[in-house]
Amino acid sequence: MLLTSLSIAFNWHRKFLGKSRVALRETQNKTLAEDVKAVLSYKAFINTKTKNTVDNTRILGILAAAKGSENYLPYTIPKIIQQVSEIGLMADIIIGLNNGFECPTVIDRFTLLTDVQIIHLYTEEKIVNNIPAKIFDNLMCKGKPYDLANFNVKKCKHRIFVVHQREGQYSAGKIRVLGDIYGSLLLKSTCNGWIPPALLIAFDAESQFLCERKYPIVEPNTNGLKIILNQFQRQPEIDVLGTRQRHIVYQQGIEDGIEILLPNFDEDLPPIQWFMNIAHGRINGFMYKPGGGTVGRTDVIISLISVIAERYPGMKLEDSHLSILAKHAGFKGDIFIDVICTNRVPSLTDMTMDNPPKKSWIEQIYRWNTTHEAMKLLYGEHNIKEISHDGFPWFGLKKIVPFWQRVFTNEKLNLYTVYKKLKVLTIALLTSRKIRNRSMQNPEVLQGSKAKASW
Repeated sequence: MLLTSLSIAFNWHRKFLGKSRVALRETQNKTLAEDVKAVLSYKAFINTKTKNTVDNTRILGILAAAKGSENYLPYTIPKIIQQVSEIGLMADIIIGLNNGFECPTVIDRFTLLTDVQIIHLYTEEKIVNNIPAKIFDNLMCKGKPYDLANFNVKKCKHRIFVVHQREGQYSAGKIRVLGDIYGSLLLKSTCNGWIPPALLIAFDAESQFLCERKYPIVEPNTNGLKIILNQFQRQPEIDVLGTRQRHIVYQQGIEDGIEILLPNFDEDLPPIQWFMNIAHGRINGFMYKPGGGTVGRTDVIISLISVIAERYPGMKLEDSHLSILAKHAGFKGDIFIDVICTNRVPSLTDMTMDNPPKKSWIEQIYRWNTTHEAMKLLYGEHNIKEISHDGFPWFGLKKIVPFWQRVFTNEKLNLYTVYKKLKVLTIALLTSRKIRNRSMQNPEVLQGSKAKASW
């Protein structure tokens, strides 16, 4: 009798859990479908306003800048303008200075660039975390909000728009200033007659676009941006194209007499970041378009980021989120593995300012994973696992052989190198599991008043 009762209870519990999982999956699918619908609605709205026309003479670049960006911008902005010029296009670059951050010395240096006009814009106070603040051309935010406009080139070919986001309770975080730029400046300018460039580059303050045709040899002083834009000409059906993200430790350098941070391709990486360099763009779970280096149709990128900023003001992985929505919205794209965008990561010895201090490289992965856990809860792992993964993939022979070939590229294959690489991979695997277990207990809050977009 007891065994029968236990069996009945077990079967009931299993059926209950099964129904709960089905209900959860249905809710997750519905949420994703609603977000995709919103993205497609924005795109249709933009196309209606522009009558499906684009500006093929210019390219739009968007980045969010916060404290520390002054260490990269003096090099990266002139370099990107130079790369755009080599392609035969003109650049409109919008720099969003997040939550009151200022770097006047850096901005002043941009005025010395040839054929570049600097335009300062200012946001009003952000009253809630998911509504874009209006943007004006004066510090007092008086008069009519500013609209981008198409113009005939006379004195300056390139424009740099510096958006000074007012410091406030709801401003901190990359997605917040991107929300103001995309949801206010770009969308509203489109409503008022602005014809946007055909393509948009999303990048970070430290991003460099370089060629890497044979891992891990980076080709210095190459125009990776030109190569990826040529891909759009060869394949006009592409909507979004990501570069491969190359995590790198940066070091002090000098550029035009000022101290900046530059990538050090020779320094050893932390284990997980090392693994991600090999996996990104080649293995399922690591197929996200990086926020530090993605090019896409302007209407597509505006639609994606506007929905993310509006609905998920706590999002810290807007690039993975964008990639997931793009896939399910039916936008065509890929990772172009011959071009990298550089992304700064901590060194093996860097420590946080916490008490007690923690290893910075572990805390970086933890921050990424907490947001990944939130996306799993939001959309379901079944909907995101191809794009984004928070652990190590189990792949078959077709994948594992090329993986190990890349691991030992340009290294002598002997017992020492095999031992060394296996040791690094083992540390990465074990540490990743610990971080994953920890982050599962603390998923990021993506919505509501408790959502935080910065750390």
